[in-house]
Amino acid sequence: MSQENVDVVVIGAGHQGLVAATALAEKGLSVVVVERSDVAGGAIRSGELTLPGFTHDYWATNMGLFLGSPYFAKHGAELGALGLKFAHSSTPYASAFPNGKNLKVVQDGDATAAMWSAHNAGDAQGWAALGALFGDFAGSYFPMYGNPLPSKGTWQGARALWKARGKKGSGELLRILLSSTRALGDRYFETPEAKSLLAAWGMHLDYAPDITGGAVFPLLECFLDMANGMSIVEGGASNLVNAMVALLEKKGGKVLLGTDVARILVNEKGAFGVRLANGEQILAKRGVISTVVLPVMVNNLLESSDVPAHMKQAAAHYRFGPGTMMVHLATNGPIPWSDSELAKFAYVHVGPYVDDMARTYQQSLAGEIPDEPLLVVGQSSAVDPSRAPEGKAVVWIQVRTLPNIPKGSTWAAQSERVADQVVAKLEKYAPGFTDTILGRHVMSPADLQAANPNLVGGDSVAGSHQLDQFLMRPSLDLGKYATEIPRLYIAGAGTWPGAGANAISGGLAAARLLKG
Repeated sequence: MSQENVDVVVIGAGHQGLVAATALAEKGLSVVVVERSDVAGGAIRSGELTLPGFTHDYWATNMGLFLGSPYFAKHGAELGALGLKFAHSSTPYASAFPNGKNLKVVQDGDATAAMWSAHNAGDAQGWAALGALFGDFAGSYFPMYGNPLPSKGTWQGARALWKARGKKGSGELLRILLSSTRALGDRYFETPEAKSLLAAWGMHLDYAPDITGGAVFPLLECFLDMANGMSIVEGGASNLVNAMVALLEKKGGKVLLGTDVARILVNEKGAFGVRLANGEQILAKRGVISTVVLPVMVNNLLESSDVPAHMKQAAAHYRFGPGTMMVHLATNGPIPWSDSELAKFAYVHVGPYVDDMARTYQQSLAGEIPDEPLLVVGQSSAVDPSRAPEGKAVVWIQVRTLPNIPKGSTWAAQSERVADQVVAKLEKYAPGFTDTILGRHVMSPADLQAANPNLVGGDSVAGSHQLDQFLMRPSLDLGKYATEIPRLYIAGAGTWPGAGANAISGGLAAARLLKG
């Protein structure tokens, strides 16, 4: 049996694993990242899924959180020197409706306000009021977002927010943070279109319109995207991962692709390495960082006798949300929206309304194929023309939400039928769209899980982000990246601050390991 000795083994070459490994390599530690797939990146990946010359982001595409991360602030110039570039949209998102109406949000705040005023005066006033609340909230929330939860930093941020707004103003913000997206919309807006725009952002996670706490993400995303626009990786999301791998290797780290971990090795002193599926071992003097979501790690990578009772319980109680489908299209030009202005937006949400989204979520939980799933239509080549041949287009459609397993059937039997339903729905908003399709590639919830074991049941955010599991992720006892097994640490979408290309938990897990 061959054996290698290093300081740290990182399981998973998703972006959080690469962030962790880079932080450790910079401290002079020898680090090996072990990845089961033949390609690094986890949920950040791109390729020619439909036809040659058309580059699609498989799953993650919006890189706003990555650009705002401590990792990018520190390494952005180095990554740029390694070839990483971003394409930017100043027209980040819109929502389209069956009656020909739509609501648009652009990076120009005054232009957005004018469009909202033309739509409805009451909605425009509500939008302005929410924007003011966001301004107060963001300055305190993002320092909390970048710290372990709970921690001194998070409580200091909360206290600073309370003092900044005063008791009365903080009470209003607290009400919003505990609100559902339906309640937030009803409180601030008059028209069904404005209420829908908020609810659609909640559905990116697993916040159906009537779930408490669902208002947080829409509050943040709506105004962050208006302030910053939306950015994707020029040439495809894999270019980001390739630059991260090159940076790690430049600092002395190593990435092993196509290398499956069979077991995390544990003795009386704690985790001391991994055994690979081929029987080889990599021993780690300082410990192991796993980016595998907790229940998968506990059930598949650890001996039951090595797992403390509380950790087993946390794994058993960890919840996954409903499924996601990805429909990738190569088209003979931009989507022919009824309102041609929509063709330049990075995202267009097609819900259409709050009640439709509520019904969609409930149908998904019941195992039924929803009649009106939310479509998040990403117009990749409108943001980055290099994604498609001249005059052609790449369309990225995230279908939210769907059952993890369709009742009485399988996704192998249902995926193409649901993709047909998606195309037919979009045709209603863009007459003639179907005739522009040159190629199609469908990824069902089952395909998502097969490609990435963290996406259990096709849950694209690797576990419910509802309030209890978002604030205690994966559990209160495991919230600071150290497990009850000495020298075994965790990072990734299953830890605070959750899913998205935020590049935070990897750095926090590395810091926790260095602290010992």
